[in-house]
Amino acid sequence: MKKKWLSTLLVLTCAASIAACSSNENGGSNGGAATNKPDNTGGEATKAADAGDNGFVNGKYSTPITLTTVWGLNENGAIFKEGETIENNILTQTIEERLGIEIKYNWVVTNTNDAYKTKLRLMLSSGEKMPDVVAYRGDLETVNMLIDSGQFMPVGDLVDQYANETYKTGLELDPAIWLPITRDGSKMALPILDYAYNGDHVMWVRQDWLENVGLQAPTTIAELETVMDAFVNGDPDKDGQKNTIGLATGFKNGFNNWMTDIGFVFGAFGTMPGQWNLNAEGKLEHGSVNPAAKAALAKLKEWMDKGYISQDAALYDETAGSELFTKGEAGIMFGPNWLPAWPFPDLKTNVPGATFKAYPVPGGNDGKIGSAGGNPPSNGYLFINKDAKHPEAVLHYYNWFFENTANPQPDSEFANGFKEGYDYALLPDGTLTADIAKYPELFPGLKDKAAPPLFYALTYEGARIPSLYADTHVKLASGAAAETPYEKQEFNTRTKENTDAMKVVVDQKDIRMKNYYMGPLTETMQSKNELLNKLLNETFSKIIYGQQPLDSFDTMVENWHKSGGEQITKEVNEWYDKAK
Repeated sequence: MKKKWLSTLLVLTCAASIAACSSNENGGSNGGAATNKPDNTGGEATKAADAGDNGFVNGKYSTPITLTTVWGLNENGAIFKEGETIENNILTQTIEERLGIEIKYNWVVTNTNDAYKTKLRLMLSSGEKMPDVVAYRGDLETVNMLIDSGQFMPVGDLVDQYANETYKTGLELDPAIWLPITRDGSKMALPILDYAYNGDHVMWVRQDWLENVGLQAPTTIAELETVMDAFVNGDPDKDGQKNTIGLATGFKNGFNNWMTDIGFVFGAFGTMPGQWNLNAEGKLEHGSVNPAAKAALAKLKEWMDKGYISQDAALYDETAGSELFTKGEAGIMFGPNWLPAWPFPDLKTNVPGATFKAYPVPGGNDGKIGSAGGNPPSNGYLFINKDAKHPEAVLHYYNWFFENTANPQPDSEFANGFKEGYDYALLPDGTLTADIAKYPELFPGLKDKAAPPLFYALTYEGARIPSLYADTHVKLASGAAAETPYEKQEFNTRTKENTDAMKVVVDQKDIRMKNYYMGPLTETMQSKNELLNKLLNETFSKIIYGQQPLDSFDTMVENWHKSGGEQITKEVNEWYDKAK
């Protein structure tokens, strides 16, 4: 679940209008995929269309084939049963047995400090030959580098010919899903579908601290400040020491993040930093240079001065920032609904008896409220090498998860999970559990955590049907009984806090501030983005820390426009005028 794109997402009305026209420009949206035959690809599109089944009969290659790839091991996908590795595990064995597809890893890195991205970029800059398929979840710059390398093929014909209806239906929910990876009418990667709303934030609060200081959950920024003050000065953990802070945040990577977010502060003043917002004139503007950002920075400086946020926040990325919460040092954190699955179990370990609960994002004192989200339901891409001998195999691979694990039938072998003793166990009364701490004997070969085989997949989590997760948890949160295998899996392996949080997200869906620029990096972005992002982030941080006066924001905005921001704004709006 660790990701920067950790997804997002039911379609807002404006997103739908963008999607509609973009589909026409990209050659139609039948099944979410147009025929892709760009002028500069020669025979590549023909190769995709003519690939044929190549021996794929009755759901399996009669002669086994190999797909080469590379991989970055994320923490939640690096839990293996004794004797298994990412190269050889229950999932790779199952895929080889069922589909006749062997997954071969050319290299694997532990994905700390963006090691996977760094190694990918080194391969691209050196012109090294890429493997058959590359999965990437992260920044748009690297996505563009992969496309611009010329090593990967258009995928529209492959989707038309090989994608199953479940995947196509997911793509059709918002055809704008294709915009970041479309070049000259060609779709250059397969979107990895995510659950709707899955990246939209709630406010997580230490419930035990709230009760200890005798306060209610805040609904406005003013009330939030009252709670944070109590969390800093009111000894909420009852240890007799002044050693706590209000808000767990880390803004090393920016001010609109997937976890430990403070974008809601900007939203309370009417903007969202780090993205392109739609203004009152119907034009796109960068949220970080909107005058409302200045007011948000003044508020954050005030919080820093009062000790509501950590003095080291500028040094922390999202994961490091979350440790302030999970180590019991901070009482509030903003992030997705699924944090009870990771990393909040660490809080339970570090602070026995700690409790937490999800609440709605608070609004500004004048009624404004906003949090990032509402984007298309995707969370990464699969790039297929134009020289791959079996490009269609990537679709057969993805289809298998949609058909077997995404929403299994009652009589399916995957009705309870992927594999007993890995991601679930059956209790004597027939109920499911993933609680390895309570039932270690039911998970032989594992120590502290259950192993999630679907997280070993090239698609990161197997396959996700966008609407299924939110619908299920809203139903369960209302008290309805779990009926389908998927609902029972979610009911038995997710916490109540997780389920309740999803209902909070859906109930507050109208506050989401969508990023309206979903195209590729513009010409000026490619040369100026790094400089401009550095200018924004450094100025924001220095204002918050009091190293620069608040009015330096105005100078920064002027320099941003002069240094390429004005031209980028023009390019972004030219794209938007066509796409909308």
